[in-house]
Amino acid sequence: MIPRFKKTICILLVCFTMLSVMLGPGAAEVLAASDVTVNVSAEKQVIRGFGGMNHPAWAGDLTAAQRETAFGNGQNQLGFSILRIHVDENRNNWYKEVDTAKSAVKHGAIVFASPWNPPSDMVETFNRNGDTSAKRLKYDKYAAYAQHLNDFVTFMKNNGVNLYAISVQNEPDYAHEWTWWTPQEILRFMRENAGSINARVIAPESFQYLKNLSDPILNDPQALGNMDILGTHLYGTQVSQFPYPLFKQKGAGKDLWMTEVYYPNSDNNSADRWPEALDVSQHIHNSMVEGDFQAYVWWYIRRSYGPMKEDGTISKRGYNMAHFSKFVRPGYVRIDATKNPNTNVYVSAYKGDNKVVIVAINKSNTGVNQNFVLQNGSASNVSRWITSSSSNLQPGTNLTVSGNHFWAHLPAQSVTTFVVNR
Repeated sequence: MIPRFKKTICILLVCFTMLSVMLGPGAAEVLAASDVTVNVSAEKQVIRGFGGMNHPAWAGDLTAAQRETAFGNGQNQLGFSILRIHVDENRNNWYKEVDTAKSAVKHGAIVFASPWNPPSDMVETFNRNGDTSAKRLKYDKYAAYAQHLNDFVTFMKNNGVNLYAISVQNEPDYAHEWTWWTPQEILRFMRENAGSINARVIAPESFQYLKNLSDPILNDPQALGNMDILGTHLYGTQVSQFPYPLFKQKGAGKDLWMTEVYYPNSDNNSADRWPEALDVSQHIHNSMVEGDFQAYVWWYIRRSYGPMKEDGTISKRGYNMAHFSKFVRPGYVRIDATKNPNTNVYVSAYKGDNKVVIVAINKSNTGVNQNFVLQNGSASNVSRWITSSSSNLQPGTNLTVSGNHFWAHLPAQSVTTFVVNR
C-alpha cells in the first residue's frame, strides 16, 4: 500500500511539473485544496438571459453595428439575450425604441420595458419630507395609467416587437428625478389595475432590493396574482441581502429578475480597468448563486463604464458579462456546484442543449490548478475560453476528461468558461 501510494504521488507531481513547464517560466500556481463538484441533476433556477438597457432619449440609440455587437453571438459579440427599453411619458417619442428592439428580437432576445414617469396630465406634486416638488401618480388616474402602459405594449406590437414584460415603475423608492410610489400605492395598483395590463407585469423594481416594497405584494394573493416577475435593482445591495426567503415561500410560478445595475462603479472610462473588471463576473456569480436571479440586466449597454464602450467595442467589463451571456443561453438551468472551492475562486454551473457550462473566476494573484468533478453526468470533451489582463475570451486548448472529472488551470486574476459536451 505504501509504495503504491508513493507512486501515485510521484505521478501527480510529475504531471503538475509538466503543467508548469507548459505554462511558461515564472507562472505562479497552486494546487486547489478542494474539488469543484458539479451535480448535474441538482437543478436550481431557469435562466432567462443577460442583457442591458438602450435609452435613446438619454444616451442616444445604438447604431446598426452596435446592435449586432450587443445581440449577435459570434466572435467579438456579446450574445445578449435581453433588452430593456424606456416607456417615455410622451407617446410621440415611442418610435425611438423600435429599431434597436426589432434588432434584438431578430437575434432571439426578449424585450421588456420600464417607465420613469406617467404622462404629465396624470401626475401631481406633493410634499415628501419637505420636498414640495415631489411627483406621484394621481390617485384617480391609476386605471388611465394602466391603459397608458397597454398603449405602449400595443404600439410596440404594431411595430414588430412583442414585449415580453412591462414594469409598473422604475425605482419608485429612489425617485428624486421621477415619480415616487409608496409600498401601499404600488400594492393598490397591483391589486386593482395590474391585472388589466396585456403583458407580463414586473414590480416593484426597487433601486436597492428593499424588501419593504415587495413584501406587501408577496403577502397579498390578489396583488401577487397580477405580478409575473419580481424585478429589482442592486445598487449598493450587500450580498447578504441577495437571498429572499419570502419570495422562496410565496413566489411559486413567478420569475425573479435583476433588471438594472452597474458594478462596481460608474467612473468615467472605467470599463477596461483590470483586475477591477473581474468584479462584474463575481457580481453576476453572486446574483445567480446567492440571489437565485433568472436575469441579469446592466444599465446602459454602451457607456464608458459599460459592456460596450462609446466607440462600439467590447470592454473588459463586457467580456466578463460575455462569459455568461454567450454560453448560458435562455432556458438553461443553473445546477448545484461548489461555489467557493478555494479562497478567491468562485464557480457556478448551468446545463442546457446537452451541455454543462461552468464559469470559474479566480481573483487571486496566483494561478490555481482546479479539479472539476461531474456528479450524475458524464462528458466527452471540454472546451474553454479565458479572459485575463492580456486576453479577451481567448479559446484555450480542449481538456481531457478522465472518468467523470477534469483538471484545469485557472490563471491568476481571470475568468474561464468551460463548455462540457455530454
